[in-house]
Amino acid sequence: MNDLSFAYLATVAANTKRAGLTAGYAAYLYDLKCLPLAPVDAETRKRLDLNTPHMVFETFIQGDPDIKKGDLLVIDSVDYPVRSAAPWQIYGDTRVHLVVEDLRN
Repeated sequence: MNDLSFAYLATVAANTKRAGLTAGYAAYLYDLKCLPLAPVDAETRKRLDLNTPHMVFETFIQGDPDIKKGDLLVIDSVDYPVRSAAPWQIYGDTRVHLVVEDLRN
C-alpha cells in the first residue's frame, strides 16, 4: 500500500503520551494518522502473551514515529496503553504496527 493509498485509509487522528521523569504522562507526539482500531485475533493475543480481560485492538500509524510499548495512544480523548509497537514494512514504505488495550471495558 503506497503512501497515497494509506493516507486515504488513515482516517483517524491520534496523539501519544509518554511517561515522564516525574509522575504521570505528558503529551509527546501530535497529529498522527492511523487506521481505525480493529480487534486483534486470538493468535496475536497469544503471541504477545496478552492475558487481559480487556479488549485489545491493533492499528497502523502512518510513517515511522517514535512510539514504544508503555506509551499511550490517544484517540478521541481516550487513552489506550500501547502493548506492542513494531515497524512494519510494506512495498518499501514504513508504518508502525500498534497493539493497544482498551481499559474502559
